[in-house]
Amino acid sequence: MDSEAIGTTRCGQCAGTGKTDDETACPVCEGTGLVLAFKQAPALDTPPARPSRRRRFVRYYTDLPLRLRVQGERELAGRCVVIAEGGLAAVLPEPIAAGAVVTLELPVPTHPTVLRAWAVVRNQIGLRHGFEFLSLTDPERVAIRTFCSRLMIQSERTTIPNA
Repeated sequence: MDSEAIGTTRCGQCAGTGKTDDETACPVCEGTGLVLAFKQAPALDTPPARPSRRRRFVRYYTDLPLRLRVQGERELAGRCVVIAEGGLAAVLPEPIAAGAVVTLELPVPTHPTVLRAWAVVRNQIGLRHGFEFLSLTDPERVAIRTFCSRLMIQSERTTIPNA
């Protein structure tokens, strides 16, 4: 087992809220809602996570810096908060309409360089956006899959306030 931290992920104890049921600071994440994600091989006796009936890919909490360029327009910086093999969710400083095609750049820790990919905005609620990848190569998809295997799965019933 390797103990090298590869980034942060939402706290599993408080589901990223930073608080316990009695509204005190979560003892695991100390009220931040985030914990370190560590590099480790998945246990051999644990079956791989399966996507839900509604989703093609399992979603995972993360916190990665993100840059994107709206085709023919502007460049924005934001945060990738959920990632999957098929796309990601990000919080941006301004809304981008669903259907817009963008170029995404993000540092996936298991990829040797900054990952650059075309994506389409599939949904937008406030400043939170859902992107579907359009142009991943096989090595990029494997890098995302490897990174995701080390993160906490996003429950379909879990909601994150202000995300």
